[in-house]
Amino acid sequence: MLAAQSPARDSLPRITSIVIDRHSIFDAGDSSWFAHTINALHVTTREPLIRRELLFYLHQRYDSARIAESERNLRALGVFRAVEIDSTTADSGVAMRVTTHDGWTTRPDFRFRSTGGSVVYTVALIEDNLLGTLTQTELTYEKDPDRSTTVLRLYRGRLIGGTIAGTFFFADRSDGDLAFAQLALPYFETASKLGAALTVDDRRDRIFQYRDGVQVPADTVQNRYLLVRADFSRAARASPFGYIRAGVTAQVRRDDYISQQTYDSTGFGTASITGAIGAYIEWSHVKQPKIRGFQTFGRQEDVDLSTVVRVSLYAAPRFLGYSDDHTGLAPAISLHSGAQFRSGFAYVDAIASGLYTATGLDSGQVFVGGTVAWLPSTRHQLVMHGEVGALRNPIPGTEFDLGLGAGPRAFSQHSFTGDHEFFGTAEYRYTLSPEILKVVGVGLAAFVDHGGAWWSGEAQRSGWDFGVGLRIATFRAPDLETNRIDLAWRAAQPGLPGGWVVAVGKGLVFATGPRGLSR
Repeated sequence: MLAAQSPARDSLPRITSIVIDRHSIFDAGDSSWFAHTINALHVTTREPLIRRELLFYLHQRYDSARIAESERNLRALGVFRAVEIDSTTADSGVAMRVTTHDGWTTRPDFRFRSTGGSVVYTVALIEDNLLGTLTQTELTYEKDPDRSTTVLRLYRGRLIGGTIAGTFFFADRSDGDLAFAQLALPYFETASKLGAALTVDDRRDRIFQYRDGVQVPADTVQNRYLLVRADFSRAARASPFGYIRAGVTAQVRRDDYISQQTYDSTGFGTASITGAIGAYIEWSHVKQPKIRGFQTFGRQEDVDLSTVVRVSLYAAPRFLGYSDDHTGLAPAISLHSGAQFRSGFAYVDAIASGLYTATGLDSGQVFVGGTVAWLPSTRHQLVMHGEVGALRNPIPGTEFDLGLGAGPRAFSQHSFTGDHEFFGTAEYRYTLSPEILKVVGVGLAAFVDHGGAWWSGEAQRSGWDFGVGLRIATFRAPDLETNRIDLAWRAAQPGLPGGWVVAVGKGLVFATGPRGLSR
C-alpha cells in the first residue's frame, strides 16, 4: 500500500518565492589566485536549467517530500558538489532558497588500474556540464590487456522539448566497434506517470574467454549483435513516496556467435534475426536518506534504501524467429531493499531469471548481494559486502570475471572466471582530512578480500588478500569515487605467485547492484 499525503495538506502554507543561489567551484570569499583562475575557466550552471529540475512551484502548497526529491534530482545530475534547499516561513507563506555549488566538471582525466603485471589505463577529456547546460561529453582512450578503445559519448537529460533524454555512444576498438543511441522519456520524479525509450545497440565484438586464471585466452569468438528495442510504461499509482508501474517491451535482435577460425575463413554468413515481446510490473516504496562518508570524504550522498520489487515475463515464440529448442518463456524477479540504523545502513539486492523451453530450464541466473556500512563519525567508516551468484549456459562474454579491482583487488585481470562466483570484502577507512587546501580529501584504509569464480563441474577456485592503502578524493569535483592506492598481500594460486603487490584503482571493488538490474 502506498503511503498517502497527510489529510492536513490543504492547510499547509503556499510557496511565495523561489530564489536560486548559484555558486561556482570556489566560493566568492576565496581570494586565492588558483580559485579565481578555476572560476574564470568555469561556466556556472544556468539558473533556468536548475529551476527546471525543481518539483515545486510558486503558489503551490509546501510539500517536504517533493523538496527532498528535488535535492536528490539535482545531486543526481552529477555536476554539483553540494546542494541545499532551505525554507523560511512567514505569515504570507514560505520562501524557498535553492543553493547549488558547482563541481569541477571540465577535466582531463588519467585513470590507472594495476595489479602486479596487469595494467589498464585510461586517458580522457571529460566535460559533464558543457557551458553550464547540463550536457555531458567525453573523449576517452583506454588500453587494457585485451584491446585498445577510443570512446566518444554525448548525453543530455532534456535534449528535446525539455522532456526527452538523449544518449549517443561510439567506441572504436582495435578488434571491433560499438554504437549505441537512445531517446527516452524518463521518470523525472517518483510521481511521474509515463516512461518510454527507443534504443539501438550495434556491436561487432571479438570476445575472449579465459579459464583457470591463465592470462592467455582459452577460446576466441566473434559476435555480431544488433538490437532495436521499444519500451513503454505507465504508473498505475504514483506519489513522492512510491509507485506501481507496468510496462511493455518489444524488440528485434541479431545475436550471432562463431569461432574466430570460422570468422577468418568464411565470415558470419546468414544472419539470425529474432524478436521478443514482454511485460513487467514494478512496485516501490521510496527511502533515500542523505548519508555522509560512504563513497568519499565528508560529502552528502543519496543512498537508495528503497524497496523495489520487479516481476517480468518475456516470450520468445517460434513465429518471431526462434528455433524449436529456444522457443519459450523468460520470467524474472528482482529485489532491492535497505534499512537505516544508528550510525549506518544496509541494503540487499537479488535477481533470478531464466529461459524455459519445452525441455526445461535453458539458461538463467541467480544472484544475491548485500552491503553494510557503519559510519560512526565523519572520520571513521567500515564497509562490508558479500555476494554469491550462479549462471546457467551463459553466452560468451557474460560469465563472471573477477580480478584487477573487480573482486579481490590484489589479483590480476581474468584471475577467476566461470559460471559460479562468490565475493566478500571488508574495508575500514580513516579520514585524515576531508579538504586539504580546499582541493583534495585524504584517508587511510585497511581491508581484506576473499572471492573467486569457477565453471560448473570444475573445482572451486578462489583467493584472498589483505592490506593497507591510501585514499584520495577530489573535493571540488562532483565525482564521489575515491582513488585507491593499496599495498596488498595475496595468497598464491596455480600460475600466480603469492606475496605483496601494489593495486591501483578507483571507487569500490564491488558493484552497488547485481547483474541485470537497471539501477
